[in-house]
Order: sequence, then structure tokens, then C-alpha cells
Amino acid sequence: MFFDALFSIGTTVITEFVRCAAVEVVRQIHHHWSKSRYKQDSSDKSTSSSYSNKVAKDVTEELEVIDVEIVELEKKEKRDGYCSQQDQEHKQELERLRDDKFEELQKRKSTEIIEEQRANPENYEISNLGGDNVHIPQFHMGQAVLGKKCSCGKPMILQSRQRLDGSLYQLNDFFWACTGFYNNQPLQCRRTQSFAAKDVAFLHKSDIFELQVSHQELSTIFNDPSVSKATVSRIKSHLKEKDDDILCPIHHVPMTLREKRDHSGVALDIFFLACPHIGCQQIVKLKSPAQLAAYLKRREGRGII
Repeated sequence: MFFDALFSIGTTVITEFVRCAAVEVVRQIHHHWSKSRYKQDSSDKSTSSSYSNKVAKDVTEELEVIDVEIVELEKKEKRDGYCSQQDQEHKQELERLRDDKFEELQKRKSTEIIEEQRANPENYEISNLGGDNVHIPQFHMGQAVLGKKCSCGKPMILQSRQRLDGSLYQLNDFFWACTGFYNNQPLQCRRTQSFAAKDVAFLHKSDIFELQVSHQELSTIFNDPSVSKATVSRIKSHLKEKDDDILCPIHHVPMTLREKRDHSGVALDIFFLACPHIGCQQIVKLKSPAQLAAYLKRREGRGII
């Protein structure tokens, strides 16, 4: 059994999966991560969750504060028409601090998730990927991925190919992409890794009902006019709110919910998440029933079922 990645909502991707009880898988995951680079060194009190009361959410807020400072420097440069050496050095210092804080965030978040799984293994279950389970990876699109590193050292994110012809998505449409793709040269990285659908399973919270039905069943439920209407209404109530589990791949701050100005009125063509950093063009479209359900699950604790 091999643990490939850990999503920020606590779902673990398992490859070379051997069928066994979720409790046993949780036990093996804890053993694996205890030996991995994400194990908190008891001698490193600056990052040990047992030593500090700081949690992942606190680090996320620190990243937001850093981004506000960077934005102010960028505004000043635009207003003055130039950037002084002092401001340039300060911005570079803030960017280095941002990278360090993002690394800290990943470590703290992974530790919190593993500790939660260990404490409550009965709250988890396993979903195997198959031909009609394309909504399972869709449910996790855009979420920060912990422990999945590109060869360049940057985190990776789950992406999918586009199907502009409207045909149904397949499991082989999904792949891991380096978040460095969104950086400018010379920091840009376009590396990808295949998402092996064979013998893959997702260990997730047992209260995610959308992952207990097939892709077709989820689509049928969502296409009920009363369900889609209620979904749109619920999501609209969160406009401009931030999503701590969807971070901008460039600025590492929570993205915020937005509504398209010119949309077709169809539920899958209305909402997206955008980076709040001024001038940043990074977005995550909420274009599938699974993604809409995942958003509501994160914000309200309940999806569309």
C-alpha cells in the first residue's frame, strides 16, 4: 500500500490499494507519516504542534497579512512609477517569508489531519475509483495537496483536461500538475505526473455522501430542479467569502467566491474562486456537481445530498 497524497480536507489518496478496513488503513497511514518528512521533530520546537498552540488557520492568517504588505508595496510602486531599493529588498524579504510560511502551513495542516484520523478512525471510509467514479477526483479539484511534491520541490495540484465538446469526463482526464506552472520565468515549472486510476482509493470522511454514490447518480440528483436551485441559492449566500482550503498557487492566500458577470444561468456556469491579490488572474471554476458539493461541504458541513 502506498499513500500518494493528502488533500487539505483530510482525504488521502492511496495507490496500490489492498482492500482492508478503513481503521486499518488509518493505522498504516499514521505509521507511514510518522516516518516521513512530515513527522514533527520533537527537538524542533518552532514547528512542533505539541509545543505551540498555533494551528494551520493561524498560519493562513499570517500569509494573508504578508500578502497585504506586498500589495501595499506594489500599489506604492505603481503610484510612484518606480520601486526604491529599500522597497524592493523588503518585498523580496516578504516573498521569502511567504514561502517559509506556506511550507509551515503544509506541515501543520498535514499533522492536524493525521492526528484527526488517528483519533477518530471510525469516522473514515474508503471509496475505490472505477469507471463511474469520476466525481471523486472532481470533488477534490483545486484543493491544496499535502505531501505531493514535484521534482522541483513545489507542491502539486490535481487538474483535469478540458472537454469542450461536452462529453463525459473519464478518470484518465485527471493529472497532477506542478503549482510552479503559474510562476513567471525563471521560476515556472510545467512538469506533470499521471494520475494512475488503476488500484487507487480515496480514504475520506464517512459523512461525504456524494462519494457514496456513482457519478451518474450524483448528476441525476443534481439535475433535479429543486436541488440545483437550492444549490445555487446556498452558494450565492457565500459570495466574497474566502475558502481556506483553496489557496492561490502563486500568492498562497485563500481564494474568494465570485459570480461570473455574464453567465448562462446554468448552475455549472455561475461560480468560481478567485485570488484576492490585486491583478492576479488565478481562478478555480466550480463547473461540476461534485465541485459545487465540495464547496458547500467545506463552507456549511453539508453538500448537495
